[in-house]
Amino acid sequence: MFFYTFAIRCYHLLARLLSPFNKKARLFTEGRKGLLEKIRSEMAGKNEKRIWVHCASLGEFEQGRPVIEKLKQAYPAYKIVLTFFSPSGYEQRKDYEFADYVYYLPMDSKANARAFVAAIKPSLAIFVKYEFWLNYLNELHRSHTPTLLISGIFRPDQHFFKWYGGIFKRSLFYYRHLFLQNAESLKLLNEQGISNCSVAGDTRFDRVIEIARQPKQFEEIRAFAEGHLTILCGSTWAEDEKYLLQSFRLLKKTQPTTRLIIAPHNIEQININQLLSLLKSEAPELSYEVYTQWDKKTGADLLIVDTIGMLSSLYQYAQIAYIGGGFGSGIHNILEALVYGIPVVFGPNYHKFHEATASLDRGISYCFHTREELDACLGKLAGAPGLLQEIREKSGQYIRENSGSSDKIIGFIKTEGLL
Repeated sequence: MFFYTFAIRCYHLLARLLSPFNKKARLFTEGRKGLLEKIRSEMAGKNEKRIWVHCASLGEFEQGRPVIEKLKQAYPAYKIVLTFFSPSGYEQRKDYEFADYVYYLPMDSKANARAFVAAIKPSLAIFVKYEFWLNYLNELHRSHTPTLLISGIFRPDQHFFKWYGGIFKRSLFYYRHLFLQNAESLKLLNEQGISNCSVAGDTRFDRVIEIARQPKQFEEIRAFAEGHLTILCGSTWAEDEKYLLQSFRLLKKTQPTTRLIIAPHNIEQININQLLSLLKSEAPELSYEVYTQWDKKTGADLLIVDTIGMLSSLYQYAQIAYIGGGFGSGIHNILEALVYGIPVVFGPNYHKFHEATASLDRGISYCFHTREELDACLGKLAGAPGLLQEIREKSGQYIRENSGSSDKIIGFIKTEGLL
């Protein structure tokens, strides 16, 4: 534990050192100043029952959101304490209507964990997907607080299963139950002697179904896409964008009415400027608009969306989706596109994501490694309306088969009498 806590302290020290130069580091550091005192003050003297839900960032929040909202419905007397590790989650969801308290997670030290748990006194703690903070888990175990992991996924190369991973593997026994995404994770844990687990699926399926039932409407984007084969590129990075612009330029020669929408992962002006420079160098003949500067004319070839909160609803206007991140640390959320029945294309770094492998097996998504492979993939999809319809039907079946994870988790909480 000494080396673990030392590493955590080094991480926080690095964030402080970077904070004058990096916005995320600054938010990360400033958001934790006086945090425990604030939490103690807000909790003091209140006769409340509380549920603590912790998410790393915005993506994990969306994963946990269906469970939070079902908890509020099933247990209205309980207050929800929602915590985030990352500024990208906290800053965007600090006013989330179904949480009664929203905080950054204090640094994972033994003293902080004991003070935080003592302050909020949770009746139940829920961690989403990858969150394994050892001091917090030890304190929850010590205080006999039932703790759940939801949408968990495990792979043999994770630190739990390394020669040095004993303290991490031991923490898995502290959960009352681990709800897993797939059978491979269950088999792996069972082989390690961990039996407090079951396959419940991925709660993100429930979330994307909810969004797709009542998506936000953007009439100007509908008009931009209507009557055109539209490719929507979500959460892209510079490497994705270079491939995309080159392939789109080629596709326009055979499919001249095709349109492209790019919603970059990072919408800070410096990144938008880099994309515009890339566009001018790689495809100077393409006309484009930037959403926040757009006069809403629909004649451009390409639209760059430089604002947040739109992407999950924009897929309704597309016939093909490209999901970014496949040339970096891993692809972003493909379910937001698949729920609308459109094929998904992504780069080679997808193996950490069960839904990517499953969708490839079903023929509703496509992976590419080279520019030439992307050219061939987009050309094949753009020229085959029958294939697009077949994928729509297969996607619908895939989404339906994997829904209901949130209900399984709530059912367990009720059956076990955890609240």
